Amino acid sequence: MLREGRADEAIAILMRARQSSPRDPAVPNALGLALLYKKDYAAAEKAFTDSLKLKPDFGEAHNNRGVCYMEMGRLDEAERDFQAVLDGPPSTDRLNAYMNLGLLYEKKQQWVDAERQFNLALSEDATLLRAKRERGITRVKLENFRDALDDLLTVLKEDPRDVAANYNAALCLIAAGRRDLALKYMERAALAGPETEDGRRAKRFLGSEQAGPEGS
Repeated sequence: MLREGRADEAIAILMRARQSSPRDPAVPNALGLALLYKKDYAAAEKAFTDSLKLKPDFGEAHNNRGVCYMEMGRLDEAERDFQAVLDGPPSTDRLNAYMNLGLLYEKKQQWVDAERQFNLALSEDATLLRAKRERGITRVKLENFRDALDDLLTVLKEDPRDVAANYNAALCLIAAGRRDLALKYMERAALAGPETEDGRRAKRFLGSEQAGPEGS
């Protein structure tokens, strides 16, 4: 239902399910996701917490509450939830915990820590394009442009319209002295996501490039 945008209907069904299955931790966890979709963060946090009261080692609920905390700007609490997944029993939730920690460290601008988490995510699933894209972006911040470009080009082979990958690939190419090729990636970023932050940055860069010859 959430994929179809039917969050209110999902919430109504899950509220009824909580009454019929009050001991099932999956129900408040699903309710929290629906509330998170609606950006009702306080109610979502409560639902995930209720789920964890029923099952303290529920990795999915820890991940989801951590994401909720990140949206609320409560980064230290988010980090504790993600770490709880990694400290708990082995599960498929570890992959999401690595990814979420990487994204959290990006928010904190702890680039070395972020890269390490994306490396761990890729050790779990070497095909995870989102991890490669975020690791590439992190490597740009670390000025490891060669390895960053390898990551970003891998992403662009699968998704040529990925705005962040195009923009950051352009930055790598500029650092390598390949400005003409970088312009092509800037153009792709600007066309693919004109309303995104990276798309706007790309448009500003292209505008400055066009203005340069006239002002000289």
